[in-house]
Amino acid sequence: MPKEFACALTHVRHEDVFLEKWIAHYGAIVGRENLHVVIDGDDWEPTIDLTGIRTEVLLDAPRRRIQNDRFIAKQMSGRANTLRKRYEHVIRGDCDEYVVIDPEAGLDWPEALAELGEDGYVFALGVDVVQGPDETASVDPTQPILGQRRQGFVADGYSKPFVISRWANWAGGAHRLLNRNVRMSAHFTLFHMALCDRTIAKARMEARGGTAQHPSFVDHQTLRLNAIADAGPAPLDYAEARAIGLSQFPVEADGTPATRPRKSTDPRATDKGLPVIIPDRFFGLV
Repeated sequence: MPKEFACALTHVRHEDVFLEKWIAHYGAIVGRENLHVVIDGDDWEPTIDLTGIRTEVLLDAPRRRIQNDRFIAKQMSGRANTLRKRYEHVIRGDCDEYVVIDPEAGLDWPEALAELGEDGYVFALGVDVVQGPDETASVDPTQPILGQRRQGFVADGYSKPFVISRWANWAGGAHRLLNRNVRMSAHFTLFHMALCDRTIAKARMEARGGTAQHPSFVDHQTLRLNAIADAGPAPLDYAEARAIGLSQFPVEADGTPATRPRKSTDPRATDKGLPVIIPDRFFGLV
């Protein structure tokens, strides 16, 4: 029996705003009936409509960050590899991450996924979207975020292996695949939206327990919130930043292949990545 084209898989904890976006985005690509949502914990319930979506509740996830990342990586890898028996491609990512095809490529999803080839995986170039200092209005979640938010960082940390067509296992945080080198896509871009709106980010942290969470989560979430703080350095041209990321993220300092994306050595890079203004061609896609 031939495999179905593709499915999308995510896990979620206190994420109604981004989960609703995730469902709309990937439902349009693979069909709502091919969405798989793993709900982290039985101490909360999503308030959005999950009709027609395959859901399950995952219990016993540890609440320390490193242990949680490893646990979730193992659990989601197992599910992705099982789904791969039914689908040609399994898209896997956090529900605040949305992969798009760069409109300049002129490709549809079946054409773009042919890039995986025999290797069976690819990394999307990551853009960490932030609320800029001049973007004072809150995001309207019923409308596309790109366009409401125009600033971001081309980031090694969010350049992630988002899809597989062969057996593979993600490592903690899904930033790499075990025993696989980085293969950057020529046309896929991953927009990470956790910091697109300070109000949403703060509400998300509070819903997860605020400062009552394990300190490893509090410290990480507070550090990320502080990334919205100021104007930062002057942005690079997006095409230049993209070219730097595609050439530098996949290699170690000595030029050998990297097993996870490495930071840019460009002197204009910050700890968050290469600052950019997101081109208009992406507006409305997420």
